[in-house]
Amino acid sequence: MSVTELPLPRTPEEPTGVPRSPGDAADMARSRWQPHRAGILNVWRYYDETFAFHQGRLLLRGQNGSGKSKALELLLPYLFDASLRPNRLSTFGGSERTMHWNLLGEGATGKTRVGFVWMEFRRLCEDGTERWFGCGARLQASVHTSGVHADYFTTTGRIAHPDGLSLTNESGQPLTRASLAEAVRDHGAVHASAADYRTAVRRGLFVGMGEQRYESLLTALLQLRQPKLSERLDPSLLSTLLSRALPPLGEGEVAELAEGFERLDRQREHLKQLDEEVAAAETVAARQRAYARRVLRAGSAALISATTEMDNLTRVARHSALEHEQALEGRESARLQREEQERRGHALEETIEGLRESDAYRQGEELDRLRRRTEDAAATSRRLDAAAETAPTGTARSWASRRGTAATGRGRQACRGRRPWP
Repeated sequence: MSVTELPLPRTPEEPTGVPRSPGDAADMARSRWQPHRAGILNVWRYYDETFAFHQGRLLLRGQNGSGKSKALELLLPYLFDASLRPNRLSTFGGSERTMHWNLLGEGATGKTRVGFVWMEFRRLCEDGTERWFGCGARLQASVHTSGVHADYFTTTGRIAHPDGLSLTNESGQPLTRASLAEAVRDHGAVHASAADYRTAVRRGLFVGMGEQRYESLLTALLQLRQPKLSERLDPSLLSTLLSRALPPLGEGEVAELAEGFERLDRQREHLKQLDEEVAAAETVAARQRAYARRVLRAGSAALISATTEMDNLTRVARHSALEHEQALEGRESARLQREEQERRGHALEETIEGLRESDAYRQGEELDRLRRRTEDAAATSRRLDAAAETAPTGTARSWASRRGTAATGRGRQACRGRRPWP
């Protein structure tokens, strides 16, 4: 058989990565006793074996015949029951393996053999301190008798621990009854009978539990420790055993449970009403969503139209701004050209004024007058010629003579008044 070493539970100071809840192992350890260690000394084929529990649990592995069931027979529920009857010791319920056989059977040497079986329980108090409770039995068998003498003891100290109770003397031999009584005198007792021992264990580990309930608990342990329990499990019998082992419910607890069930019923009705309200709210929400989608769609269309119009107006505004800039540039260019033309006009006016005041310009004006007079004379001559053609012959000659004389005189006068043009 092998004992699996499980990792020790983390202390509250050690990081776990998950916050501790009020129902974790640490809080459970504060509320009740938990098996911490157990041991078998010089019984059967166990010389000196100590079993360490992990959070109140022990896992035994090994081949058939390695001693797993024997460890259960010697520890639990024997150390709670203090009964040496074979049918209560054997995990199979048989009577062929007695405690006498466990001590002196299977090749044991000597005429007398003394051994110990013990268990140690641990409880963590609210202030962080540890409390200990140990129970055990000193077993002695002789070849001259068929029975076994058992001395039961309880202690508040550590068992088989450097700072506690040692079950062997300096030479490594198991303690005598007197030595055991002396060793536990200050922090425990060796009980006179198995009944006294049972009472001490019940009061120390199961505070407030009566004898009847304690017996039911032992019966349940005897049933639950059977090997291959699941192969021939009787649910009704197991339910009966567990019900007997559980403490009876008081009127206050029953009333509290009834009130709790009533609260559950009210809570169920409240939840049902909430479900109906949620369904109605979902229906309203679905309709509101449909309405909101339509409103949003219409608003989106208006927004898209307004955006398109804004883009067109923006484009027109940019084009108008460009034309405005071009018009401003054209106006500025025209203003500059006008100023330039005005300067040129002033210069030309000054030039013209200078020309008008010159002699050549005056002579040209005189020439113009002469040309106009010449044109007038020519027109008068043409009129006279026309009149002469229509007049009688004598009259015509007279008119012709006048016209020739007038023309000759005007020609001479014109020649006298002509000057060269500059």
